[in-house]
Amino acid sequence: MKRSLRKACWLVAAHCFLSTYHAQADSARSECGFSDSAGQRPATTSSCTFSQRQGFISVRIDGGKEFELSPRGDSPGNYLDQDGNAVYRQRGLGKQGQLFKLPNTYLFVFWNPSRLDCDQQQLASLGQCTLLYRDISFVVDATSGSSLNQLSIRPDGLSGDNTELTDELDGTAYRAEIADLDANGWPEVYVYVSSAGSGSYGSLVAYAVNNGKSVTPVYLPPLEQSPEALAGYMGHDQFAVVENRLIRRFPIYQQDDTNAQATGGTRQLQYRLEPGEAGWILQVDRVVEY
Repeated sequence: MKRSLRKACWLVAAHCFLSTYHAQADSARSECGFSDSAGQRPATTSSCTFSQRQGFISVRIDGGKEFELSPRGDSPGNYLDQDGNAVYRQRGLGKQGQLFKLPNTYLFVFWNPSRLDCDQQQLASLGQCTLLYRDISFVVDATSGSSLNQLSIRPDGLSGDNTELTDELDGTAYRAEIADLDANGWPEVYVYVSSAGSGSYGSLVAYAVNNGKSVTPVYLPPLEQSPEALAGYMGHDQFAVVENRLIRRFPIYQQDDTNAQATGGTRQLQYRLEPGEAGWILQVDRVVEY
């Protein structure tokens, strides 16, 4: 019974991941911040996920607070939070986002998904992908059209070293995101790569900002270091940031499966970001199959 319940919970989690990954209309990556006044913009903001369905609103700040708002009565804009406190949606942001009056503060939600992630077309168009987190930005360009491509990341806003970063990619960069997985106030940039050929093996290029001064690489350990994750792996990875974790999903292949058809279900790896000796490391903290 417990196993069935856990599986059901993770099926729900997997559905949420897919909704985020494919950018459904009811969920969007945004920026959130708090202020003591509705007329004063937040001094700082953090990346977050805003979801709305059938009148219910969910705001989840990466590595921080979560708000679950339920409609209250028949008056639009009146809600109750998860603790039963009254919350009111305010005017003032217009097309820029939404503003909520919480019991002791104001929550600003800004629409700017184009500043938090880029798709393959934007990455392949020179100068069209700019990821912004507060006052730090990254212009990310990636060539395409061959099995080996070139990645360029140009930081701006760092107080120390803003030198361009370059990498050779084994495949094509299909998405890039900026986030703060460890909630230390400084962002990381993640570039997801899919190799050429039928395997479409996934890889990652990532960098983390160090105290606003410089960047160092983020290391993703090979799957060989996690035997429970490697069994049945034959590529077709998908990466995405979900709240304060990096999620990696791929189909599980049985012994007689062809590359075009896996029959073993899906495996999902959840990574947390931790400091390492010479940079940053993504450590597996959960493996789930469904």
